[in-house]
Amino acid sequence: MICVAAVVFGAALVWVLSRADIAEYISILGSNVPSDNVLTDYAKGTAWAVALGASLFLWPVSLRDKGMLLGMWFIRCFVMLAVMLPYEEHYPGLDSWVYFTGAHAIDSDVLSILLKGNSSFVMLLGALHLRIGPDSYHAMKVSSGYVGLAAIYLLYRAAIALVRTEKPWIFWALGLYPSILFWSSIMGKDPVVLFGIALHIWGLVQVVSHGKRKHLLTVVAGLAVASVVRIWMGPILLVPALVLFALKIRHIGWRVLTVSAALALLAFLAPVTASRLEIDPTSDLFSSTQSLSRGWDKANSALHPDIQLNSMTDLILFTPQGVFAAYFRPLPGDLPHLLGWIAGLEDLILLLLSAWALLKTRKRYLRNHFFLWGVALLITWGLAYSLVSYKDLGTAVRFRLQIMPVLLGMVWFLISRPFMIRLNNGYSAHV
Repeated sequence: MICVAAVVFGAALVWVLSRADIAEYISILGSNVPSDNVLTDYAKGTAWAVALGASLFLWPVSLRDKGMLLGMWFIRCFVMLAVMLPYEEHYPGLDSWVYFTGAHAIDSDVLSILLKGNSSFVMLLGALHLRIGPDSYHAMKVSSGYVGLAAIYLLYRAAIALVRTEKPWIFWALGLYPSILFWSSIMGKDPVVLFGIALHIWGLVQVVSHGKRKHLLTVVAGLAVASVVRIWMGPILLVPALVLFALKIRHIGWRVLTVSAALALLAFLAPVTASRLEIDPTSDLFSSTQSLSRGWDKANSALHPDIQLNSMTDLILFTPQGVFAAYFRPLPGDLPHLLGWIAGLEDLILLLLSAWALLKTRKRYLRNHFFLWGVALLITWGLAYSLVSYKDLGTAVRFRLQIMPVLLGMVWFLISRPFMIRLNNGYSAHV
């Protein structure tokens, strides 16, 4: 069946690219693609998308899940190979061009790349793609989107492991949420960071909810992947994990061991994070946050371009606005272009849903340890990104991919919880 589909697709691809109007359209929108022949590059990327789609049948998951993955992959391929073309044509300064060209010249010293992290790690992954896949920008972008699909599936399985019942709509809700669908499909850091976070969360659920202690390695592996690209994600993820381990693990020996290991890892990551961000360890908190925030002063979509934070009091007073911007800005009208309006409408809907969920919060939910973990993660992430999100709303939308699945999960939990309790009570009354 796969061979027949490949032949049909190949014939369709030849027919599409042979049409002068479509070929011209792809060539014009691919004016920024670092390739001598955009059509050939595009054809390689499309063929690679088919190959990766076929590889989904090799995943060790149920047949139903393979069908869902394949359906989602078709949608993501349409986004990567059609929807993104005008976006890539409109922005000649995208980081994706740097990652693609850098992958051809990346240093072979893997250890130094891992220690350096950040963009170098994405280029290393690009170099790995070049060893197993076509030398094509579109093919490398498709590989990046494949990583994003794996991240979404891991988050879905983590959710299913928590609710302990199959709910396929969660997979579709996560995968089709507009900003998650788009930003987890680009060529860049974001799909990789999301995969690290998803692996970390899936491991946490396996350890804490199902007692599979061997997945502590998975927890650390996910944290490592996210931290290599965004070093500050290490402390952001680790603090809530500490809360969860301290509350949920009942065996005193395992609790002490796990919390001690997490504290040791946090003690290691803190100075490494400060070093990577070029923060002077001898400076006070206000000076450090000012230094970090100034790195975003050249952004061209700032919410408060002229704001002055001259003291620790100013910083504390501005923090709620910064956290709000990190989660819910831009709103409609903040960014005067098409993508800005689309993001603004999405954020407005998210804000209304979040407000509704907040009104349904009950004190008894604090007895749910994963709920407390989610609250802790939302707080740590929000505080960290409050320092920079207001400086560049365009980048803030992309950064929000890291926390969006958790935020949506918390909103769903708070909104659906009272309904599910009433449903269960009604069912019990009729039994």
